[in-house]
This record gives sequence, C-alpha cells and structure tokens, in this order.
Amino acid sequence: MPKRLSQKIVPINGFYFLPIILLFYNLFFITYSLQKHAAFQTAGFDLGVWGQKVWNMTRGRPFVLTAYHEIGHISLGDHVDPIGLLFMPLFALYPAPQTLIIIQVILVSLGAIPIYWLAQHKLHSQLAGLVFSVIYLLFPALQAAVTFDFHGITIAVPFLAFALWAMDRRRYRFFGVMIVLAMACQEDVPLLVFMMGLYIAAVQRNWRVGGLTIGLSIIWFAMANFVIIPAFSLEGNNLHFYRYEALGDDLGQIIITVITRPDLVLQQIVAGDKKFYWIRLTMPTTFLAWLDPLTLLMALPSLLINTLSAYPPNYQLDRFHSSAPIVPFVVVAAINGLVVLLKFTTPFFKHVKPAFLLNLLLMTMLAVTLIYQVQFGHTPIGRNFSWPVITLHHQQAETMLAKIPPQAAVAAQNDLVPRLSQRQWIFILPRQSYQGVQAEYVAMDMRSSLVPYHYVEAYCADLEQFLVAPNYGLIFAGDGLLLFKRGVPDSAVFEPMPPCL
Repeated sequence: MPKRLSQKIVPINGFYFLPIILLFYNLFFITYSLQKHAAFQTAGFDLGVWGQKVWNMTRGRPFVLTAYHEIGHISLGDHVDPIGLLFMPLFALYPAPQTLIIIQVILVSLGAIPIYWLAQHKLHSQLAGLVFSVIYLLFPALQAAVTFDFHGITIAVPFLAFALWAMDRRRYRFFGVMIVLAMACQEDVPLLVFMMGLYIAAVQRNWRVGGLTIGLSIIWFAMANFVIIPAFSLEGNNLHFYRYEALGDDLGQIIITVITRPDLVLQQIVAGDKKFYWIRLTMPTTFLAWLDPLTLLMALPSLLINTLSAYPPNYQLDRFHSSAPIVPFVVVAAINGLVVLLKFTTPFFKHVKPAFLLNLLLMTMLAVTLIYQVQFGHTPIGRNFSWPVITLHHQQAETMLAKIPPQAAVAAQNDLVPRLSQRQWIFILPRQSYQGVQAEYVAMDMRSSLVPYHYVEAYCADLEQFLVAPNYGLIFAGDGLLLFKRGVPDSAVFEPMPPCL
C-alpha cells in the first residue's frame, strides 16, 4: 500500500477499518461457502472439475481432466486457465475442495483494496474509500460468483481491480503483472485487457504501453481461442459456442457478426428479460457508473458475452458467476461518476460544505446498495437468503462416499463429485468410462439435481442399467442414495422412489 495513502486510513484501536471489513467479509463468506459444500450445494460443475484439475497438477499431470465427455483428457479443450498452477502449493498441503473455496473468497475480497485506494485518492476522503469498498464487497453479482462453486473468471476479478488502480496511477509495470494474471484465469479475459489497452492509448495518451497491452491481449486471445482450445477439444471448437448459434457456428463467424450486424447484436442483447440485466447493471452504485462511460466501455466484452448468450445463467446478473468481471469496472466507473457529479453540483450548493455534500452522496449510495442487497444479495439481509442445512440425508451420503477407496475410478452424479474428485479417474454421470478405464464404483443420489442429464428418462435408464447389469452390484442403498461396485454381488436392496418409480 502506498505510504501516503496508508497514513490516511482511519485507525481504530490500532486496527484499520478496511482490514476489519475484510475480516468480517471473509469470516462470513468462507463459513457460508463451506456450509454450502457440507450441505451438498456444490457440484462437479465446476468445483469438482477444478478439484481434479489442481489435484492432478500437484501430481505432475497439468490440465488432466476426466470428468465429462465433451472434452478429451485435457481441460484446455474447455477453458484456458493456467492460473490453477498458482494454487498447487496450498492444494498440495490440503488437497480438498474446501481449499479452493477458501482461496476464492480471500482473493476476491482483496479486490476491495485497490477500490479503496482509488476512491480515497480521487475523492480525498477515507470515508469514500470505505464506502466504495463496501459497495464492491456487497455487489450481489460478485457475491453470487464467490458462493457458486469455483471458477477461473471469478478469480480474475481482484486482478482486474488491481489493474484498474495501477492503470489510473500510471504504475504500468504492476499493471502488466496484474493483466497477465487476469488473462491466465480464462480465455475471454484478454478481451477486457484489450479494452484497457485502448483506454491507455486513447485516453491516457500512452501509445507505447497501450500498444503493448493491445498486442499482448490479441496474441493471447488468438492463441487460447484459435489454437489451444481447438487443439484439445473433441469438437475442434469451444464447446460453449452453442450458446451463440444465432450469431454463427464458430468464433470467427461470431466476431464478424458482432462487427457487421449491430442490428442483430442490439436485438439479441435486449431480448426477453435480458433488458433487466442492463437496467440493474449499475443499480448498486445508484447508476453513477453511467457518468463515466469510458470506464464502463472497458467491460463491454463481458457484457456482450453475457447478453448475446442464449444460456440464461450467463445473463442472470445476481445468481451465477458470469457477471463477476464487470464488477470492478462498474465500481471504478461509479467512483469517477461521483467525481463528475460533485463537480457539477457543487456550484449549485455554495452554502453547503463540500465534505458534507460528499458524505451525503456517499450515504445515499450506501443506502441504495443495502436496499439492493436486501432484494438480490447473498447475505442474511437478503430476502432470499437461507442458511444451508445439513440433513440426515447428507450424513448418509457422507457415509456412503466413505466406502469408496481413494484410488478407485468413480462415476458419480454431479452434486457428489466434489467430494470424490481428488483422484486420477472421476466421471460425472452419464460419463462412465474413458480411454478404456471403466468406473469401479458408481454413486447416485436420486434426491439431488439430475444435471447434466437433460431428461429424467435418460437418468432412470442409466439407473436401471446398473441395477440389472451383472457386472455391478448394489452395495449401499438408502433414502435415494445408491452405490454400485463392479465385480461384486448385490448386498443392498433398491427401493423405487421419484424420479424413478
């Protein structure tokens, strides 16, 4: 932390406000996220996927993934996210999904630090720094990402926040480190870095740094999306492009359509309930972010990726992870927007002290943030918040999974996979084998989500297959929990229940 900024943080009994806020944030969201995991509210997609991926990295098998059938044996056919290599030391110490959960919460919370620095510097107010830090931490789109399994795009958020601070302060070497880390999180992040390079070149008039940033982002984006993913994907293309089939069949066609058909782009981004995405996008900042359109413009790639998609989780702002990377841009734009608003309004309030006017606006923003939190947030004040409950069913599931040896190849339902993914061979049903390796154990939970099965009939057909297959024996059954083992006779009795009566 720069010396001249750190001296201005308000101390309380030897502590600083911001660390106290971060401490409470981490205590709550780590506890809440771990409780969700304990209550089987995490899934193979994507906590289990990351669990196996990083576990394999610690054993000298980088990017090896066996979980699902859309990709081959290497995860780079899905996402290009080498940031996982940084988590190896901690994961080697404690190879469990809880490690990834804790890493994600802590890293995302650190994004509040550059937000504090920016607001405190631009508004010359410690209170402004704290208020905007709270706005960042309470942004429901970010809370949703933090509490929804584990994703590379979520990890990119604090790096983007630090990069925005470094860019504003012209600390370009630190900026370079942050954008490299951000781009290592997912293959679409270079598009955000590209926009930041344009900003540096066009607004800050630093053509050398801007040009280097643009060039680096283009090279990495092209390598990741046109070389690496096609080389490792069984489909020869990004498996997520089906979400954009209205724009084209591959990335090249999609990019050309976005550039040449603005009418189609506009039609897609406001279709159906997507218009609420744009309306609510800056609501937690009292819409002040719109007063700094240039900063908001840097987030345009993520905004288009989300709203051009036909896949609802992409554009459901406060429920999943796809909107996480826009948060630092919105909050920084709001900081600059408040500066603009103060410059405009101060002459009309000559008899009001500028500090009073600033504090009044800050309290108004904080109030709006809290109101939005009540409506859409993931904290106890949110109207839809509920504390995950560990039931007898979950305890039985733990008992069942404990019967599976750590070296065994396992096929399991999506919600069971995170507890089983620290092994060389794990398959998310309906996948049952790969490269000649057949699941030794099959774990099913008829009470859990059937994802990724598209139809109940397909799930029940697989269940029936294991029940009648002579090479699999049912060794555990209870409350919809079923465990099959290859090469043994039945020692438990199946009791039909929904969805397979």
